[in-house]
Amino acid sequence: MTDDNAFLQLSGVSKMYGTGFKAVENLNLDLPQGKLLGLLGPSGCGKTTTLRMVAGLVPVTGGEISIDGQEISRKPPYQRDIGLVFQNYALFPHMTVAENVAFGLQMRGVNKIEARKRVEEALEMVRLPGYGPRKTKEMSGGQQQRVALARALVIRPRLLLLDEPLSNLDAKLRDDMRIEIREIQQRLNITTVFVTHDQVEALTMCDVVGVMNSGKLVQLGSPEQIYEKPASLFVAEFVGRANVQECEIISEDMCRLGAATYRCNTHGAASGTARLAIRPHRIVLTPNRDRALVSTLTNSAYGHVERTTYIGDIVQYDVKIDGGTFKVEVPTSSEGHAFQTGDRLLCEWKPEDMLVFGGQA
Repeated sequence: MTDDNAFLQLSGVSKMYGTGFKAVENLNLDLPQGKLLGLLGPSGCGKTTTLRMVAGLVPVTGGEISIDGQEISRKPPYQRDIGLVFQNYALFPHMTVAENVAFGLQMRGVNKIEARKRVEEALEMVRLPGYGPRKTKEMSGGQQQRVALARALVIRPRLLLLDEPLSNLDAKLRDDMRIEIREIQQRLNITTVFVTHDQVEALTMCDVVGVMNSGKLVQLGSPEQIYEKPASLFVAEFVGRANVQECEIISEDMCRLGAATYRCNTHGAASGTARLAIRPHRIVLTPNRDRALVSTLTNSAYGHVERTTYIGDIVQYDVKIDGGTFKVEVPTSSEGHAFQTGDRLLCEWKPEDMLVFGGQA
């Protein structure tokens, strides 16, 4: 069912190539005005193909795409009023920054005086005032990324599409640009689709996250919904880190791991073999704690530390309990590691943090 108030609407959109390969299959999506959607998924999942179909660079095989109630699936790219930032920026090296930014305005017949004013406004918006005369090849990756963003925004599009624009930047610059892009998007209230394979980008920047796998949209929701309530084991593993083990569902919201039984979220299943997922930072480790003192509403098991790995902000412990080995993440302190290899510890976690997926989830 589609939402009449959606600004960007994809209804049954599919892309099949001549070989019979389905790059995107029956994708339905409604995005309200002014929201930022992150399409997240592994390489080859169909997210970039989806973005390019919205842009008009790849023809749809089936379904319809609408922007602000106007069906645009068969329109050429220049008639869709869309700003697009590519992964490699696609700037013209022989042009100055101002000429690059003004290119779309020239194609639309905007007069030179108005174009010059809008180029200056766009460069100011991306924190590059006065950079107009420079050549893009003389600029850093981060500056080139800003130029590409200014070029997309200067035409004042009704929809902005970003195809992994941060993937070529170093870690620190990526962090900065996430904040800048999000601030610009919110300030302009421009509806935006952001394609990424980076879960941190999706969770930190977006209002809505769509997780794709094998050409299908497998879950759509807020960043918190995607992370805390994954609809499948694939989503749980792809978005964030997760310990995954084989288990058996013995009743609704109860599973067996090894010889022990635990309260958990079985997603309505009451029996059958399954796989469970627990986030490493949702397991609490304590030494010398009597399991009899633990609330019956909390899961617990004794385990032994098999390995410690120092990662800077956290220490990762591999803890073996009956039924498998779990990675547990603990914040570091200046006093050093809290536990050592061989330590016997009590592991505790909440039932709602133990997600169990039956069948092929």
